[in-house]
Amino acid sequence: MRPDVGFESSGPTPIQSPSAKTRLSAAFFSTHNNGQYVELDDLGVATSPVVNEDTHYDPQYASKSPKKKSSKMYMPNTLWTRLFAITGIIETLGTVGIESWIFISISKHFDHAGDEQATLRLRSFLGLYIFALLYELALSYDALRRKNTFQLMGLCICNMGLLVYGIIQTKEIKDTLTTLGGTTVNGEHLWNEYRVALILVPVVLAIGTICLSVVTWKLRAEFSWTIYKSISADLQMSWRYTTYQVYIALLKFDFFFIFGTQLQVLLAIQHATNNQFIVQAAMIPISIISLALAARFCRLEKTKSLVCMMLLMVLIIASFILTLVQMFGGYDGEELGSYRVSLTLFASLAMLLLAVTLVNSVMCICNFNKGLRHHIDNSRKQKACGGSRRCLDAGYEITI
Repeated sequence: MRPDVGFESSGPTPIQSPSAKTRLSAAFFSTHNNGQYVELDDLGVATSPVVNEDTHYDPQYASKSPKKKSSKMYMPNTLWTRLFAITGIIETLGTVGIESWIFISISKHFDHAGDEQATLRLRSFLGLYIFALLYELALSYDALRRKNTFQLMGLCICNMGLLVYGIIQTKEIKDTLTTLGGTTVNGEHLWNEYRVALILVPVVLAIGTICLSVVTWKLRAEFSWTIYKSISADLQMSWRYTTYQVYIALLKFDFFFIFGTQLQVLLAIQHATNNQFIVQAAMIPISIISLALAARFCRLEKTKSLVCMMLLMVLIIASFILTLVQMFGGYDGEELGSYRVSLTLFASLAMLLLAVTLVNSVMCICNFNKGLRHHIDNSRKQKACGGSRRCLDAGYEITI
């Protein structure tokens, strides 16, 4: 025992002297069973008052106690997070601006076209694409705020998928415009008017994908260090946290592809008396609620509840398989046929993501009751109180 760092106690509490009204910060402390001394192995700068029932309290320290910071909107605060945000904003402004101009222009031209199905198809392609670009921007902000590397990687893949969909969209719009040659709208003239703009969208997305991929690679190391400081060097706990992060990211991408698939089915059928229309209309709120609850039940480690959400995911996959069978089997083929390419793409990706999500759900369930929830809750509380947390142990208040 080193007397130069020990405080001798003569009563039931370790510190009796009025001079104990000192603010202490320790990375590690150990209390010996003889009750005589407390060793502080790493003294730091004074941070919080030591107060117990037998120690005189001085109000001057109350005003210095750490206050809970009000929650503020997250803003990128490092070089690479700012570059990622700026790249995403520029890409979204460019692509959404082009798509919105085409959408408004086509809507004005097609008001008197006479082919409602063709005009609705064009508007659905453009509207869904605009929604996808805006949703991707929202996910980018969420990934930076949560420091989710896997969500950033998923966004790069999603950006590449939007590039492919932009190429498909160009072909679909061209085919639709050429079918309006006999109407009051000159389809060939409109195609020549929009061709350059439609080709420019995939080009912008290609450049954006390259830039985002490079920045994501840099952010991987930055976010990994942040997670390491939070989870420490426990490799098993780090793996559990990685599994949880992947699961949350998958649920967010699931939502878009599920919603996009179901929306296209509703636009293709349009008859409220059709059984498939009723089923798909009912599945939209069910899908959204089930995905939101799946994320919550996974964080709270509710096994039975999460299994119920997994069953709903299986039900969604079954409904998509039924839709594809009906579309390619001839039943309701005329109504779904106009959306065949885009609907097949969305339904296939939705089923693939849901299948991966189900596998990841099982992995998360295997990690329940192993301490991960404690780390997640502490991280949430630490963010809520402005980045600091208090611990009370043996009458001492230590801020770390």
